Amino acid sequence: MRLPRTCAALLTALLGLGAIAAESPGTNESERKIGPSDLLVITITGEKDLQTEFRVAAVGTIQFPFLEEVEVAGFTPAELRVRLRELLMKDYFVDPQVIVSVRDYRTDFVRVIGQVLRPGPISLPPDQKLDLFDIIAMAGGTTRTAKNTVEYTHNGVMQKFKLDDLKKETDPAKRIWVQPGDTIEVRESAF
Repeated sequence: MRLPRTCAALLTALLGLGAIAAESPGTNESERKIGPSDLLVITITGEKDLQTEFRVAAVGTIQFPFLEEVEVAGFTPAELRVRLRELLMKDYFVDPQVIVSVRDYRTDFVRVIGQVLRPGPISLPPDQKLDLFDIIAMAGGTTRTAKNTVEYTHNGVMQKFKLDDLKKETDPAKRIWVQPGDTIEVRESAF
């Protein structure tokens, strides 16, 4: 579920972190790539006896009737519809009308540790990008003993940012957008 930015800003203000900056760019659901653990609903119009739900295996495939194992990871639902239609037309159907949708995308997480009120994994919504400041707000904000420095690790590379700078940044091109698997650490101040 996506909170409107005004609600997210209110929540952040209530947590004592100030307002969240300008609207972050969203991810169009129809452009999101299919990945392992996603639950697909695939229908061939007029074929009521075919299985319709398919869980994508860890290797990125599904077991589809007539075709056996089909690679689906990395395709958008529209791209997979075209691919399945082409595969089915080779030997089985004349003009199959294939409908592909994703009932449940896998849940992606970032990890927040250190001096935040609720450390641990933070679920990333599939339809919205979040920046470092958004994630810290979702972790309940920083504790009173937190440093003003945030350590952000992406693909094994750690960078440091000042929390005050993250709060002030409104330019979407300069905000630090998190990715699944990233780690955010807020260390304790030495006083």
